[in-house]
Amino acid sequence: MFIWNDSKRLKVIEEHRVDFDLISDVFEDPFSIDFEDEEHSSEEEIRYAIIGKTAEYGLVVLVYTVTVNDNIRFVTARRAEKWMVRKYEAQRKRY
Repeated sequence: MFIWNDSKRLKVIEEHRVDFDLISDVFEDPFSIDFEDEEHSSEEEIRYAIIGKTAEYGLVVLVYTVTVNDNIRFVTARRAEKWMVRKYEAQRKRY
């Protein structure tokens, strides 16, 4: 199950023009790149990031955590930066 804080969702919509409600399909992208976000993780919370395509926004990056109940909690999201696009395209060409 996908979950998030509604006030954070509104902030992400305002700042990045990306809605959590419309990006869960990023996990369905066979070429997505999923990795641990070591820079923003802590001992209490491991954060992950996924770079992948969505139907609504194209290529995005989503930062998320996995809760003790195995829910996926969205932390933030935005459209992919240039370096992310390059990394994604290199990954896609491998297949």
